[in-house]
This record gives sequence, C-alpha cells and structure tokens, in this order.
Amino acid sequence: MSRSAAQQIEYWARVGAACEAAGLTVADVARMLGSGDTQGRVQASSEKELWALKRQQQRQDLASVKGGRHSAASMSWFSGGRGKSAKLVDSPY
Repeated sequence: MSRSAAQQIEYWARVGAACEAAGLTVADVARMLGSGDTQGRVQASSEKELWALKRQQQRQDLASVKGGRHSAASMSWFSGGRGKSAKLVDSPY
C-alpha cells in the first residue's frame, strides 16, 4: 500500500489513539509486537470514544505545559527535528 507522508501520520496517529483507548501502554504494545501476540487486551473503540480520549489527553498536556512540568516543544512529535529523521518502513518514498 502506498500512502503519502501525511496519510502515514494520520494512519499511525489513529493506531496510537486506538491503543491508548484500549488502555495499552507503550510497553504493552512493544511486548505484543515482540512476541507476535496480536490477541492481547485490544478492544474496539468508537470514533467518539477516541476523540474524547484525545481531548482529555490534550487538556492534560496543556495543564502540564501551563504548570511548567513540560515545554510546549516536548509535546510535539515534530519538534527537535524528529520529523526529518523519521524513516518510513517499506515505503517507495
């Protein structure tokens, strides 16, 4: 399948949101990927639930930045040149 960079970002953002909505941590996902366990604790969530979770996370992130616990730049995947250094796997681009 061929996707543009923007489509890749949107796709993986949805995958990440679905994992978060299912209550999975990064460690859970890494463990599932490493073991090949695709039947872990994953459960389907509605788009409404995913958006609610996203908005909740955004409120927490904003409070964290306003409270000085994190910088605004640390909340962006694109800060610090991370976007430029990203590599697409199995992509013709």
